Formats: sequence, C-alpha cells, structure tokens
Amino acid sequence: MIDVNALVAEDRVHRRLYTDPAVFEAEMERIFERTWVFVGHESEIAEPGDYKTTYIGRQPVILSRHSDGSIHVLMNRCMHRGALVCRAERGNSSVFRCMYHGWVYNSRGDLVGVPYPGGYGPDFDREALALPRAPRVASYRGFVFASLSPEGETLEEHLGKAKDYLDLILDAAPEGTVSVRSGVERYAFPANWKLQIENLLDGYHPNFTHQIAFEIAEDRRGTSGRKANTEGSGALSRSLGNGHGALDYSAINRGYRAGDAAFTRYRQSLEERLGPERAAAVLGADVQLFIFPNLFFQNARQHYRVVRPVAPDRTEVYAYPYTLDGAPEELNRRHVQGLSWWASPAAFGQPDDLEAFVRCQEGLQVTSAEWVLFARGLARQRVLPDGEVVGDVTDEVPQRGMYQAWKRWMADA
Repeated sequence: MIDVNALVAEDRVHRRLYTDPAVFEAEMERIFERTWVFVGHESEIAEPGDYKTTYIGRQPVILSRHSDGSIHVLMNRCMHRGALVCRAERGNSSVFRCMYHGWVYNSRGDLVGVPYPGGYGPDFDREALALPRAPRVASYRGFVFASLSPEGETLEEHLGKAKDYLDLILDAAPEGTVSVRSGVERYAFPANWKLQIENLLDGYHPNFTHQIAFEIAEDRRGTSGRKANTEGSGALSRSLGNGHGALDYSAINRGYRAGDAAFTRYRQSLEERLGPERAAAVLGADVQLFIFPNLFFQNARQHYRVVRPVAPDRTEVYAYPYTLDGAPEELNRRHVQGLSWWASPAAFGQPDDLEAFVRCQEGLQVTSAEWVLFARGLARQRVLPDGEVVGDVTDEVPQRGMYQAWKRWMADA
C-alpha cells in the first residue's frame, strides 16, 4: 500500500517518487492508464492506411487511420499469443500481420485473416478477437489523445485552462493548423520521467545549467535567454490546474528582427485571419506549455516533446518539430533548425539537462535526506480569479501544481 498523502506535501515531495518501483507501477496504472495521454498528431496519419506506433505509459499502441477516414488507437498485441503486430515506427498499410503465426488485422483492428482456420472449430469467433481499442479517443486541433479508461472527464475538461495557451500557440499558423513533417529528435536518460517534466517548467535553472550555452549564443548573436530567466525579469511561471503548467516569457518577448521580409508576409497573413489584436497577441507569445502527463510545447522553438516513462530510472523523450501551415517556408525552416541547435541530444542545451537528471537520480539514492524541495515562491505566488496560480519565472509554481494533480490521481485507487 502506498500512502500518497505521506509522499507529497505542499512544498516538497518524497524521494520515493523517483526511486521506488512500486510508485512507478502505481503511476502506470493510476495515471497513464486512466487520464488522457497524447498519442500523436493527425498530420502523421493523414491518409487512409497511415499509422504510427507509440505508447500509453508502457503499453504499446498503434495510431491508425482506417479506410473510411476514422482514427483508431489499437493495442499493439496479437490476440493469439501476445506478440506485437506492428514493429515499424510508421508507414501505410491496410492490414497488420503478426509475424509469429500470421494473424491479420485491418487498420480498425478487426481480425480479417487466420491461417488454417479449420483447426479452431466451428465456434471460433473472429469478432471477439479483434485488437483491443482505447475506450476513448479524442482530438483537439489535430492533437490526438487517448484514454484507457472508459469513463472520466472529456478531453476539453482535462485540458481546461491549458487550452487557452495551446490555442495561443497553434493560432500562430496562418491557416490555423500545423503539420508534423520534419522528423523527430529522440533521446533517453537513466533517470525518472518526472525530472524531465519538472525541468521543462523550471525557469530557475537555465542561467546555471546552461551558462556555457548562453555565453556561446551571446558571442554568436549578441543575445541569449539569460535575462529572461533572471528573477524579476517580468517572465512568469503558471500553474493551470489539472497538473498543466507553463513558463510565460510573452511580456519580455523580443520578437523578430525588423526588416525581415519573410516575417512581414507572415504577420500580414495572420492579421488577415485573426485580426490585428489577436495577431499581436499570438506574435508576442513565448510560452513553454506542459499538458499533464506527457506533452510539452515550446513555441519559440516550434516543437513539442512527448515524455515516455520506461522504468523508475529510465525515460525516453521524442521531440517533434512542427511547421505552421500557410507560413513562409523560410520561417518554418528557421524554427526547425533552431530545435536542432538547442534541444537535440548533441545540441548546446539539452545535454546539460540530461546530466542534471542523472545527477539527481544518483543523489536521490541518499536515504538520510528524504525530501525534495519545491518551496520557491510559495509565499509570493498569486491566485487569479479563474484559479490559475502565477509566480516569478524562477518560482516553482508549476511543479507544485503538477504534484498536487499527481497526488489526486495516485490517491484515487
């Protein structure tokens, strides 16, 4: 039995959250098998027969588009002897054939082929042996989420206040949609998945963890993120409810350089669709948004990341650049290249974070120090009328909000 109330306080969490296999197993069951988990973007399966394989927690699934255009999330497990029915990361096929005994399923999961079916007798029920499907699948502006629980809040209820910030990010596309067509950066690290989540919402560490990277950027371009991540800069940390959070640099966003012809065309197309006021808000947005439990956006570098827990001390992360439909190709290309500079496994920024995660995982083996502190900014945070909690960019406001949601899901067994 896990006493969750004894592991999470308002300003700290217990080291067991990162090291205890029993806690990890409970996370997979009580969080990833019950809440809405991001599984892919519709543009990745744009045509009938398109598919991609991914995971909900540790469970392998196939995101597929059937011949009638419908989208399905299928459990990637043959109903005969349990083998994966699809090993490829992505592709196009009308069927999936298990390599072990040749059972065949269509892109909706129906069992459509069984070798030597006479051996199963007259009562063999193909319909009962279709691939299991995620009970609930929903999409918001092209982003597909699935829940393995047949009951619960709707996707839009789950997104809550985070939907406003997601709209702000996606409205940057002149056509109102984005495409995921530029590959994926992937990395893994020997540490707990929540360390990556905490880091994505942490404006306290960059000036120290990324000191060298900022110095290189300043030498090359004359600017870096150093001032933005300084206490009192005007940038904010936000807890949005339901475990979602954000770092909001919009108030100090430097924007694009004057005289950029591609940007001028882009701004005009945005104003035509959104109007001058909304276009100005979208262009000024600089937001790092986390959607609990596994999806993170960084609109300044025009990508999102998917966090996949593998074990208490093993995590995989997939970073997908996206392009803004209707934006000048030059502008899109610039942003995709920016991701490679900062957030790829061999870039100037991400390796620093990975080293920090590994050091945390090693340090958390110390049993005489039981608690991890998240007290920064607690005394000065503000609660807005809509329930959003706001603090300085260096404050641990979003981490506290994330762990309160974690606590609620984990306590509800």
